[in-house]
Amino acid sequence: MIFRLLNLTFCLLILSMDAFTQDYGNAPTIEKELLLRDLELLHQALDGYHSGMYWYTPKDSVDVAFEQAREQINEDLSVLAFHRLMAPLVGLSREDHTDIYLPDDVQEYVEESGMFLPFTVAFLGKEMYVIRDASLLGLDHQRIISINGKSPEDLVEDIGQLFASDAFIKTVKYSDLEGFSFAKYKYYFFGKLTSYEVKTTQGQFEVPSMSLDEIRSNLQAIDKSIPSESPAECLEFRSIGDTIAYLGVHSFDNGRIKENRVNKKLSTFLDHSFDIIEKQGIETVVIDVSQNGGGNEGNENLLFSYIGENYQKYTRVRAKRQNLILDNGTDKRIKLKTFGWLERLFRNKKMPDGSYERKPHPKHGLMAFDKKPEHSYAGKVFVIIGPVTYSGGSEFTNMCKTTNRATFIGQETGGGYLGNTSGYSAELTLPHSGITIDIPALQFEMNVTNPPKIGRGVLPDYEVIPTIEEYLEGVNVGLEFLLKR
Repeated sequence: MIFRLLNLTFCLLILSMDAFTQDYGNAPTIEKELLLRDLELLHQALDGYHSGMYWYTPKDSVDVAFEQAREQINEDLSVLAFHRLMAPLVGLSREDHTDIYLPDDVQEYVEESGMFLPFTVAFLGKEMYVIRDASLLGLDHQRIISINGKSPEDLVEDIGQLFASDAFIKTVKYSDLEGFSFAKYKYYFFGKLTSYEVKTTQGQFEVPSMSLDEIRSNLQAIDKSIPSESPAECLEFRSIGDTIAYLGVHSFDNGRIKENRVNKKLSTFLDHSFDIIEKQGIETVVIDVSQNGGGNEGNENLLFSYIGENYQKYTRVRAKRQNLILDNGTDKRIKLKTFGWLERLFRNKKMPDGSYERKPHPKHGLMAFDKKPEHSYAGKVFVIIGPVTYSGGSEFTNMCKTTNRATFIGQETGGGYLGNTSGYSAELTLPHSGITIDIPALQFEMNVTNPPKIGRGVLPDYEVIPTIEEYLEGVNVGLEFLLKR
């Protein structure tokens, strides 16, 4: 009951805001009746296709939020104003695999006519820093105390409503707004502003709002002296002294791994690395997944197989349905589909309620892995985690946590401890606004024990956040912390 009331209050808070006072320039408007028809299709799709839609937000709360959104659409709106209204509704899925994209022509309009805060930023914990200042006021590397009277924490709370993140995890909201994303989403949320009152630890400044062309031009002038760097390897192995081995597994994406200069296949990399660990008698293995946002299903299992014992990883993997027809009563009906016929028939079982659940299977089934590798490791394991640790990356940490296999260093993972909704997805493009939403189909419910807190990720045993100097120098603060213990 507490969960239900909290979520209903959250919905009411979102929809009590006036979404239509922002200045988006001369963006073309769309008739309100057409927007209401788009909103109806979105509601049907999230309700009928998104298998994890009500994992953290009860259905009645979502229904109330959509009804209030309908009441707020009482005039013609621009796509940007409509996006500001409906994006928080998608965010109620509390699932970061649920993505929203503005149509290409609207993105082009924003690039050509939008005015932005001329900063790229970084969040170190909840502290916000200017990394590059295109206003040329010299605010680089200063900590921001407030913008237009609002603290960074309050701004993230506001702006973060425009995109989904897993469960109730807040660290990922800060992470997702790094770089120029903060300025972009600030424009989406507040519209075009003439200037910004920015208070830093070194004073208060009036920062002019700037076009993208001005920002790019100024940043290019600033960055002329910075040498270009070759892409970093997403698989790293090195011995540190005689007793410690470091494995940086920064992605489970097979495509990215193939682009490596050296290690082009995860299984080969892991075999070679753990062979060396065994031969050298390594006492401590450090696995760094702080930048691992996931990738191909099964790669997290492969990594875990080298350090853990097999067990049932998922309680179930579920799709709400195979086919869904969206029909707002006026527009052409839209069909959303989940599986191909082979997948549906041979790897899944249809349940009495019309949903599908994955069958036990040696590969991509319900177990943690298929077989134990030749070179495995039973010694001490530390895992470095962070807000970018997501999807398959967070599933790996969840397995380590629930089996008590590792000590965690860094910051809370961006992926939920209970699992995620991902895998197959449907791409729904709303016919009138042109906004596209990727809606995930498979709910992966992990077999975990003792969740740290409902709706959270894996929490670190030792929280380590870089200073601005360490961030700028690219220091791996998790690894440095461990080496100094």
